[in-house]
Amino acid sequence: MKPTRKERTDLERRIRQARKRSSLTNAALADLAKVDPSQVSRICRGDFRTISDSVVRICTTLKVPIAARPASSGVRGASRPDAASAAEIRTDAAWARLEKSVRKIWDRTPQGADRLARVLEAVAEVRRG
Repeated sequence: MKPTRKERTDLERRIRQARKRSSLTNAALADLAKVDPSQVSRICRGDFRTISDSVVRICTTLKVPIAARPASSGVRGASRPDAASAAEIRTDAAWARLEKSVRKIWDRTPQGADRLARVLEAVAEVRRG
């Protein structure tokens, strides 16, 4: 998901503050969040445009809530998280994690795609029943 400039600036600030409070090194945070250290450095500097899987993992590790888009309350300056936007952020982050996992195991062939689709369909069948 691509946050607005204000949302991204706010998230950058909260990540920076949480990182300072935690006293974790980039390497330690990378290890805990299961993210490459170069990504930790980049994200902690505020060098990101989307709420990627890496951003979600770092925020989760630092216990930084990912801000939802504010609900329109008609009150100037009021910013309450909108439940639909928060759910959208969670869904986007979950989809990013799932897509990353599938890309890791897919051999980039049509046959490989068919096999993965069959595996996922079998899992869905087991869950149904």
